Amino acid sequence: MKINLEVKTFLKKVIKIEILNIGLRKLLKLNYIYSVIPKTVIERIPVAGIICIQLLNSKKVYFKVDGNDTIVSRLYWKGVDGFEKETISLFMKLLKFTDTVLDIGANTGAYALIAATDNFQRKVYAFEPVPKVFKYLKRNVELNKADNLQINSSAITNYDGDITLYITSAAIPKTSSTAKEFKRAGANEATSVRALTVDSFVTMNNISKVDLIKIDTETTEHLVLQGANNVLQRDEPIIICEVLKGKTENLLHSVLDNTNYKYFWISSEGLVEKKQIEGDLNYKNMNYLFITQKRLDELMKQLDANGEHLNFIKISS
Repeated sequence: MKINLEVKTFLKKVIKIEILNIGLRKLLKLNYIYSVIPKTVIERIPVAGIICIQLLNSKKVYFKVDGNDTIVSRLYWKGVDGFEKETISLFMKLLKFTDTVLDIGANTGAYALIAATDNFQRKVYAFEPVPKVFKYLKRNVELNKADNLQINSSAITNYDGDITLYITSAAIPKTSSTAKEFKRAGANEATSVRALTVDSFVTMNNISKVDLIKIDTETTEHLVLQGANNVLQRDEPIIICEVLKGKTENLLHSVLDNTNYKYFWISSEGLVEKKQIEGDLNYKNMNYLFITQKRLDELMKQLDANGEHLNFIKISS
């Protein structure tokens, strides 16, 4: 058993060597190989090097990866539908009517780079507080020459100052958080980072209007919204927000129930309106669309003029 584990660890390291990884990927994409090896096996192989992902509108996004970016690996093997398919599809549809985007919890930049490269006139602001992940994000922004994408290493919360960030041990952590529960959940590193509110950032940067906010901060999404109170009132931005079953629903209600926002679960079949925010039991479709009736009416008119629509599903909630 020990030998097998050592061999497995060795193979993982070898596969991530860029020149070998490129050769392996070329081999695996040959028709006769691809037809023999199950796709489920191939799609688990990490990718390394400069990776190009083609978007649904034929625009291209580039990532520089070292085999540790699982999101980019999924996008490479499965295409743009390979990661959060329903949410990215909705996100790209919303971008057509969006001039300013905030990506809070940007990780290595998938959403932010899609928004920025889709339209270089659009202003995109991405926030990623984990130092080692921020380095990947910065490298990817430079690779795409996305001058319209501004990155910031602050943790977005409900006050300005400093805050403790709890970081998990993964090479590219996807579940780090400022929530103290993460320390008890096994995060093996704690570091102090700058804390900032959306309202302060918008004021400091003279941002006249925020159209779309995407939030994924691992259980502290409600704090992000608390710190965006002025922006929510002024701009009524469309919000795409992660909801974790049994962890964040009540916290989000405590912030949004006194606003004009409506709640839509982004399901595999389409948008499901919910009176109560309820996370996905299977942790598969974890994102919600929060939108006011005013913005929804505007969006529907714009989509109709473009010959498009949103797919609403009627499910008892």
